[in-house]
Amino acid sequence: MGIGWNYAGFVLLVVFLLDAGDFCDGGVTSSFARTNNISADMPLDSDVFQVPPGYNAPQQVHITQGDYEGNAVLVSWTTPDEPGSNTVLYWAENSKTKSHAEGIVLTYKYFDYTSGYIHHCTIKNLTFDTKYYYEVGIGNFTRQFWFITPPRAGPDVPYTFGLIGDLGQTYDSNRTLTHYELSPIRGQTVLYVGDLSYADDYPFHDNVRWDTWGRFTERSAAYQPWIWTAGNHEIDFAPDLGERKPFKPYTNRYHVPFIASASTSPLWYSIKRASAYIIVMSSYSAYDKYTPQYKWLANALPKVNRTETPWLIVLIHCPIYNSYIHHYMEGETMRVMYEAWFVEYKVDVVFAGHVHAYERSERISNIAYDIVNGNCTPIPNESAPVYITIGDGGNQEGLATGMTEPQPSYSAYREASFGHGILDIKNRTHAYFGWNRNQDAYAVEADSIEMGIRGYCAGFFLLVVVALDAGYFCDGGITSSFARTNNISADMPLDSDVFRVPPGYNAPQQVHIAQGDYEGNAMIISWITPDEPGSNTVLYWAENGKHKSHANGIVLTYKYFKYTSGYIHHCTIRNLAFDTKYYYEVGIGNTTRQFWFVTPPRAGPDVPYTFGLIGDLGQTYDSNRTLTHYELSTIKGQALLYVGDLSYADDYPFHDNIRWDTWGRFIERSCAYQPWIWTVGNHEIDFAPDIGETKPFKPYEYRYQVPFEASKSTSPLWYSIKRASAYIIAMSSYSAYGKSTPQYKWLSYELPKVNRTETPWLILLMHCPIYNSYIHHYMEGESMRVIYEPWFVEYKVDVVFAGHVHAYERSERVSNIAYNIVNGKCSPIHDESAPVYITIGDGGNQKGLATGMTEPQPSYSAYREASFGHGILDIRNRTHAYFGWNRNQDAYAVEADSVWLHNRYWTSTQEYSSIAAS
Repeated sequence: MGIGWNYAGFVLLVVFLLDAGDFCDGGVTSSFARTNNISADMPLDSDVFQVPPGYNAPQQVHITQGDYEGNAVLVSWTTPDEPGSNTVLYWAENSKTKSHAEGIVLTYKYFDYTSGYIHHCTIKNLTFDTKYYYEVGIGNFTRQFWFITPPRAGPDVPYTFGLIGDLGQTYDSNRTLTHYELSPIRGQTVLYVGDLSYADDYPFHDNVRWDTWGRFTERSAAYQPWIWTAGNHEIDFAPDLGERKPFKPYTNRYHVPFIASASTSPLWYSIKRASAYIIVMSSYSAYDKYTPQYKWLANALPKVNRTETPWLIVLIHCPIYNSYIHHYMEGETMRVMYEAWFVEYKVDVVFAGHVHAYERSERISNIAYDIVNGNCTPIPNESAPVYITIGDGGNQEGLATGMTEPQPSYSAYREASFGHGILDIKNRTHAYFGWNRNQDAYAVEADSIEMGIRGYCAGFFLLVVVALDAGYFCDGGITSSFARTNNISADMPLDSDVFRVPPGYNAPQQVHIAQGDYEGNAMIISWITPDEPGSNTVLYWAENGKHKSHANGIVLTYKYFKYTSGYIHHCTIRNLAFDTKYYYEVGIGNTTRQFWFVTPPRAGPDVPYTFGLIGDLGQTYDSNRTLTHYELSTIKGQALLYVGDLSYADDYPFHDNIRWDTWGRFIERSCAYQPWIWTVGNHEIDFAPDIGETKPFKPYEYRYQVPFEASKSTSPLWYSIKRASAYIIAMSSYSAYGKSTPQYKWLSYELPKVNRTETPWLILLMHCPIYNSYIHHYMEGESMRVIYEPWFVEYKVDVVFAGHVHAYERSERVSNIAYNIVNGKCSPIHDESAPVYITIGDGGNQKGLATGMTEPQPSYSAYREASFGHGILDIRNRTHAYFGWNRNQDAYAVEADSVWLHNRYWTSTQEYSSIAAS
């Protein structure tokens, strides 16, 4: 029998390859036509939403797996009137002994809604493959349910999962759930791929709709675990309502065993269940390199033991491959980051939702692309997963009926109908997946596939190599021939003059300033007092003024591992006169210290202004040379744009936060006198769960404050300011930036509102470069590029400054925005509406220079050199600005590269560079 099946599989594979030809023809688009695509909400008095009888009776009961191994269950329920009992009584079906477990109770507020009392209780140390009864409530208003634990994990353990996504609470939602419950192949656990209640689609994110959804799904979720994935409708980010914490209702209501898999967030985690290893990812949390989710997944995938749990399943919300018009290519940003891992670790299947329809892909991959080779078309790959989109639960937004035509080659089957899926794992080598369409009163299996596991079944694949002709835009720019004698950057010793503590008891130190508002006539003064809080007042006066004013600020402290900070002061001076020199004084008694700054001119199109550019500075001898050269520059910077990676404290043992203090004293000589405009880098994340530090950006956010709220941002990690003739947008490479996230939504409002007749120069700051031709960090910016580059071109951004790569590089004006997965157009081309991309992560940090470069130099790279240095952006008027990069060469700065920038809004003429490399 086994031989016969293998032979049949071989024949099917050969037929597929022959029929695929050059893998150009698409699969099957169902001809089934629904009579109505509208999904109507069930009325609030529907039976499915009925509140159980009795005072304070438990409702919205649901269970999920409670641990990593599968022998614990997390029971959740809500009591509407008072907390009541938080105890779960439980017993095995054939046992005479009843046990109890104690849980926790939570409540939350959202706008004008207050939740009921939400209970979560984990029952541990259960026997595998056993039916249990459990009871919640108190007195006469208890309610009883049951569940069956999974078999102990093992390679040939059969198990059946249901698949549902984007359910909502419509008549179609009810049909989906009913059809799942009546399925001939009974699901034992539901894998839920995100978008639950759709409460955010109702006025004011009506959280009553979370309650109705919880009561609606109780009939299934109280009896079998639902494994949760968060979707975009769980973000519930509504700053206009004062609700700025993403995922607030979801994380209060739906608990998962994330800690058991060494995750630090309930939005990504993993579990073992029978013969399956299930990884849940978050499409709407940060997932770029160095982020907590990335680091977690980097550790989670290699540890999967396929001899114990051979079926490796990934759940996400936004699909990686999708051929519907709705949400088309939204998954690209996650694909470029993780698809290579999915292939490397032979993930069997990736389930997603988001698109309100069904689709199954071929086993394909698109991982050969390296920006310049043109290999960007999905090709067959037997090591790749099958990608299944099943966001067709029935929500009120209706079906996604529009499809890309012709059907692309990666799409095996697609149909715009509501339904659910069944994954029936038979043994270590075979599983059966079927998708069941909701057709009136019964479920119809409309698509199915028998899957052979990637870890056990070898296949062969067709490799298609596409070579694109770049046309006239083929030759790379200039790689400097300048050679440094030493690439090592040695730390300055802690007793160096630059780290010296100012004299006097509790004297203010680490003084630095940043723009304090949106317009430019406010300043944030920050400093630290080491011994006690002291005064939090700033005394300030105009150079020619006779009157002294004062402003009061705040004081903060924080702990990091075994370190306790000094007293961190932040004080905003407001309503300053433009273009005026001010003196200011901090401290108290005999230990005051005095500094000065100059406010910028009022914003205007022809206001000249000069910015310095530094990134990845650190605190080495080379760092000191960079800062000295900047201070002595013949063209004086008036404010400094800093593109991330500040102190590098995280590179020292236990993220030694003393190195934040030394760095603050080191840079004080510049940033106490002119504002430094901050951008965060990966070395500001300071994520160290091994020492108990799980809050990203903790030291940075305490020490460096920015006026983010003035630009209607909800995070200090992304914000904007106007300064003279420039509009500056700082972005975060290591926060969530996918569609529907707070940063994405903010930028979507931010870019259109820039008034280029007032601030013609549109400048973006980020840490990870979009274009980079060095081997180090090569293509790390792809994930952000694919989502935001079209906006940069559309809004004619003038220049994008980045760091991260410890070298200098300037790009041509290029774009790579024509790609649509199937057209093969994925090479950067000349585009006069595109920004110049400048990488300036060459401040001098202890990691040294990035000397390895891709060869030949790609066409998008105009100039590159692995030397330490700084930049100067000298804006002359609305049409012209001069940028120069200054190499640190021994005791003096040498301008090694320069270019006249022509403003994209006011002129589209081509630019010419002057290169002084030697």
